[in-house]
Amino acid sequence: MKNHPLNPGACDAIEGMEGVAFRHTAPNPNTTSISKTTAIAAGAVAATGAVAVLVTMNDTALFKKLLVDTDKLMEECANWAERKINQEQLGGKRLDAAECNEKVGTDPDTGKPVTRAMQLGAEKHKEAFKCVEESLGKLIRGHYSIEQRYRYDRETGKLELVSTDEEQQLLRQGRKRELKGTIQPDVVVHSGDPLMVRAVYDFKFPCIQGALPTWSIYTKPPYQDLTQGEVYREAFKVTPARVTPGKKVIRR
Repeated sequence: MKNHPLNPGACDAIEGMEGVAFRHTAPNPNTTSISKTTAIAAGAVAATGAVAVLVTMNDTALFKKLLVDTDKLMEECANWAERKINQEQLGGKRLDAAECNEKVGTDPDTGKPVTRAMQLGAEKHKEAFKCVEESLGKLIRGHYSIEQRYRYDRETGKLELVSTDEEQQLLRQGRKRELKGTIQPDVVVHSGDPLMVRAVYDFKFPCIQGALPTWSIYTKPPYQDLTQGEVYREAFKVTPARVTPGKKVIRR
């Protein structure tokens, strides 16, 4: 929000990473319930069992077919989260720039203001993650991670996991700076080993109605002037996807 004080709709609400400028616009309001589509898509693959899923993950042609179902589930989760939070928090009302930019609290760690756009985005992410846990848990159990943090060395190309325990320990010890340069996609689909990434998804919940969201741009090293999508592509060797309510999964 500090980068776009007069245009909160340009900010993705949950990814408040230091040194990142955000350029996002709002979603289409046409959302649907998750229930039927999720059940159909998840059930189709869940019945094959863990062995069949593993084979599918490692077969390019089969994985492309699985990816279609996975995309549908991600779209459903974005729609579900958008509709649920908007109804609960706003009664279905659409917000304008001033309302999105309204301060509703303060971040206890940074002391920086929390806007309504940031608050709503955070809550929508939480709902989307619950949906993903349920739906992908049936579809590809053991082959996905939610908010897995990674260290990526651009010079060597080395990618390694940062465990939740390690992350929490660093935060408790006041060593947050040691997490600088780490990346944390919303959802990663993998072979069973989180380092063997097959697909990457990031939810985008812009506050204001508008065009398709774009990736954020890093303003500080080690990824200065690169977009979030470019870093994901480089680190994970896949084309990352943006998932926005009312839209198809975007890979470009």
